[in-house]
Amino acid sequence: MVNLNLFTTYRMKLYAIPYAGGHSLVYRNLSTALSPQIILQPLELPGRGKRAKEDLKHDIHDITEDLFQIIREDLTNNTRYAIFGHSMGSLLGYLLTVRIMEEGLPMPSHLFCSGHSAPSVPKIDLVKDAPKYAASSEEFWAYIDSLGALPPELKEHQELMNYFEPIIRADIQALEKYEYQELKQALNVSIDVFYGIDDTETPVYGLFPWQNETKHMVQFIPNEGGHFGLFTSLERVSKHIKQTLLASEEQRK
Repeated sequence: MVNLNLFTTYRMKLYAIPYAGGHSLVYRNLSTALSPQIILQPLELPGRGKRAKEDLKHDIHDITEDLFQIIREDLTNNTRYAIFGHSMGSLLGYLLTVRIMEEGLPMPSHLFCSGHSAPSVPKIDLVKDAPKYAASSEEFWAYIDSLGALPPELKEHQELMNYFEPIIRADIQALEKYEYQELKQALNVSIDVFYGIDDTETPVYGLFPWQNETKHMVQFIPNEGGHFGLFTSLERVSKHIKQTLLASEEQRK
């Protein structure tokens, strides 16, 4: 049982990486649930939100490097931290952790992944399947809508859809063109994987190979709903994250 009173003044950062097309505000409710012990630090991807004037990136490794440069100074200051991402954010969180390992910098205390198959499981077979990022506008939005990621109010504003379409396409392209490279050594980082029990985009069989990426036992945590079911289970998810991180800090003392 974790004694939360020991951590009322403790500060740990949780870097949060958004899903495809998302921006830094998508986890604002998660921030409220975690504080004051855990400080949520949303990471903004180029081409949206506070960085809307910057060019979009279409390569997952370029996006990873961008994020790495954002947090690098914190890591050299030995900031205690963990990483969380949903959907595309999960893959970016994994690749960011690999990048940190390559640089020999302090590793995250935990990696929380949500709504994404293991990195070794291809998003799409580009030899057999037509890439979704190159689909017609109608087909593209039908796919996005099937994920439960298209709010009704957005459908009513064509200008907004025109604004977001190139952003989401760039992210989907980065995901679909990603090619897995097996690690020479597994990560020495604990990984927890959240998934929606009705998520057709992320089938359960695609989750199990996450175990190959870490030396620790992966914990798989189901949530109600589909691909974005996470956001109707934020209270439960945030409780798990908070308890996990505070318990790990207690063990270090």
